[in-house]
Amino acid sequence: MEALKLKIFDVLTEKIAVSQFENWLYSSEYINQKIKADSLFFNIININYREAKSIKELKEITASIFTDEELLVVKLLQNCIKIKNAEASKNIKKSVVGIISDFDYYTELNPFWEFYDVYNSYEYFEDEYTSEKDIDIKLKGIAISVITKFESAKSIEESIELLKQIEENSTEQKNNLNSTDSSLKNTVNEKEYTFIQKIFAFFKKI
Repeated sequence: MEALKLKIFDVLTEKIAVSQFENWLYSSEYINQKIKADSLFFNIININYREAKSIKELKEITASIFTDEELLVVKLLQNCIKIKNAEASKNIKKSVVGIISDFDYYTELNPFWEFYDVYNSYEYFEDEYTSEKDIDIKLKGIAISVITKFESAKSIEESIELLKQIEENSTEQKNNLNSTDSSLKNTVNEKEYTFIQKIFAFFKKI
């Protein structure tokens, strides 16, 4: 079961292609041993892997064999891949929301803090000191960094450990989240103040 679980994990997180998973599935010794006795495996075999919805079906069927942490890694990586490949800003936002919907303010899981922090910038991009495109680029950069980091994992256990790793700036991000928001708001206030000064200067000249 562990070999099957790892292969499912790899295909769900796009470490291997669907075709590779299908070839492994039908050539595996496990198929002769378990196809009749194991209803889960029978359902996995019965998926049509030529259809676009096959990965979604596989994830739904096999969700019960993964822990919450393992599913968290799967969801994180799936959304990171979508962000990496997305062209439209709305699709990037949708995938980031898919990630930060699992965000817990008290967590030390750095990738979630990074996405949460940058995603909040969308609130301010109309205030001239950043653009929507800049935010999209930052989010893509985080997604690619997460994907690259997890590529080194050789097992599900290693992936969980990578998820739990606390980078040096993780705690700093957590402690400074409110001060970051405050700084952005202060920048807005400074811009407003400068604008008011220009108005007064204009009327003095009249």
